[in-house]
Amino acid sequence: MESRTIQLTPAAHKYGNLCLSRCGKDFFPEDSFGESSAKNGHGKPVILKVQGLESMIETDIPKDKKIFRKRGWVRKFVEVNNLNMNDTIIINRIASRKYLITPDKTTSDLVKLEEAAHIAGKTPHNIRDYIQRGRIHKYNKWGARISKANNGELRVSLKELTEFLDILEQDRQRHHSPGQNEELGFYGLPEYERTKHVHRLHPYLGKFIPQLVEWFLVKYFKEDDIALDPFMG
Repeated sequence: MESRTIQLTPAAHKYGNLCLSRCGKDFFPEDSFGESSAKNGHGKPVILKVQGLESMIETDIPKDKKIFRKRGWVRKFVEVNNLNMNDTIIINRIASRKYLITPDKTTSDLVKLEEAAHIAGKTPHNIRDYIQRGRIHKYNKWGARISKANNGELRVSLKELTEFLDILEQDRQRHHSPGQNEELGFYGLPEYERTKHVHRLHPYLGKFIPQLVEWFLVKYFKEDDIALDPFMG
């Protein structure tokens, strides 16, 4: 997981300008940079998950200013997280076009299961499974590692979670053979969408995701066609 550290300047507090020049030219996708004036052309937006804010932010970056074009959220982020001038924040790249922004504090990346699931595109069940398998650890809200959490106390580390998911992504890319139709992998689809209508009690061979069937129906069938499913039931 790549990350960059940015210091909050007076312009960040007053105008919402986060200086991105220290991030380097390769940290954001090349097509995310737009023209200085929005009316002359936007770049393709990136998605920002900002700690303390409910909604995700979609924005491009004016190439000559090196700040996020949408800036109204910055002052709210500063206020919610009680940040001061010259404090630092961390921008983590958690997907090709998705970034997590957190304060640079010891416990800043500790979140509840539901928020971790939302950020990662997983379900709370997935996060609990990672904990049970020892992939990520349990923490309390003060940052101490624990073996048992009281009601409402459990936190997980976004850093640990994103590093583990990054390992899974590298493994997926290593096993994707040239010539295969990558579209059928549905890699960009969140797991809670891939598992709709399908129970999660245990894995089993032949457990196809609903989107796979939908893909073939749309591609090879038309309305009123008859399909044979010899394995139903």
